[in-house]
Amino acid sequence: MILWLASYPKSGNTLLRSLLSAYFYSKDGLFNFELLKNIPYFPSHNFFKNLNVNIKDDSEVIKNYINVQKKFIQNKERIFFLKTHSSLFRANNHSFTNLQTSLGAIYVVRDPRKVAVSYANHFQMNIDQATEALTKDMGVYEKNSKMKTFCGKWSFNYLSWKKFNSQKLLLIKYEDMINNKTNTLKKILLFLNSLIENKFEINENKINNIISSTSFEKMKNLEKKQSFSEASVDKKTGKSIPFFYLGDQKKSENLLDAKNKYKIENSFREEMVGLGYL
Repeated sequence: MILWLASYPKSGNTLLRSLLSAYFYSKDGLFNFELLKNIPYFPSHNFFKNLNVNIKDDSEVIKNYINVQKKFIQNKERIFFLKTHSSLFRANNHSFTNLQTSLGAIYVVRDPRKVAVSYANHFQMNIDQATEALTKDMGVYEKNSKMKTFCGKWSFNYLSWKKFNSQKLLLIKYEDMINNKTNTLKKILLFLNSLIENKFEINENKINNIISSTSFEKMKNLEKKQSFSEASVDKKTGKSIPFFYLGDQKKSENLLDAKNKYKIENSFREEMVGLGYL
């Protein structure tokens, strides 16, 4: 069954996958970039190629989302983690997913003001363009998926997943993964245990190694030593743009000017107040 790791782009999905891949796909909990390959992105052309779906035809892709996901229900004892930036939308009577294929979902939310700064860096645009992207319905092309993802605006993405079955959804803040990583990881593991029949023991030694090896500075240094496939490439220089940019540092707020800060806060005030960002 599928366990969705969902978020709006640049909201902390990579950190969430790092924690989970180090826990479930390593012996010792020591993180490395190769472990992330165990948690693929959806939708990705690799999932659709055997169905002969024209991935350039959005309506055909959407119509086959569930058909692709059905192959994951053959082994109900296993958790298949899938990353997505898609909203939990419905189009032409076809849903992004359903409870027949989904074991549950973890949704990561981040202060949209900081999302805008990170989004601008990753997608090589100015802060005006990034703010515009957050505040309008949109889709993005994930680098390695070759397919369009229908994100919607920041609030729609967040609210759509918030409507997922409440017993099968865990909402976590990116800020908590940064500032209270140990308790947040344990909370995630307890949530996963609540969804499955065959419970697993929570390994404290592995958790300690994960916390140490996934610190922002260590991941940033790891990126300097190794290539990271999810990093963007500068269109002018051909060099990789650092994926691990500012993390949750306070100085990221200084990169958002007053005009765009007001636009984001005005557009998402209700959601931001509810989440404690305002």
